[in-house]
Amino acid sequence: MTEKMLFWEDFTPSKSWIYGPRTVKQEEIIAFAREYDPLDFHMDPELARKSPLGVLCASSIHTFGMVQRMMCEAFLLQTFLIAGRSVDNFRMRVPVLPGDTLRMYVEVLRATPHSRKNDCGWVIFQVQASNQDEKVVLEYEMTILIVRRFRST
Repeated sequence: MTEKMLFWEDFTPSKSWIYGPRTVKQEEIIAFAREYDPLDFHMDPELARKSPLGVLCASSIHTFGMVQRMMCEAFLLQTFLIAGRSVDNFRMRVPVLPGDTLRMYVEVLRATPHSRKNDCGWVIFQVQASNQDEKVVLEYEMTILIVRRFRST
């Protein structure tokens, strides 16, 4: 178990993290798709070439999962978090292809105390993932409820 060291007070607006790289393998794209998103252009390179996109690519939910893992490794595993509330403005900008190398950039947009509870607060993060060409492949905002270090009375 990872030691928890980060509280709501540690997430001030404009605080940011960069994490990566993570290289995406064709085998993992296909394995994820077979299990969770069995569309031809995620599972079969030949059928993908014949699809409107014309290339095998990772599922958006697979890409989201890879970015979530990077967020966990970068800071979430060290955070006293309670729960996620929402993922908003989710946009896939560029397909994630086999061999792409992803990096994640996360910035705190806002941190607000919970309106009814003095022991926690909301943090809104802007999340982006980019490929090796520095093209944004995925972006979204995520709201998470985090324990406060200093509880008001």
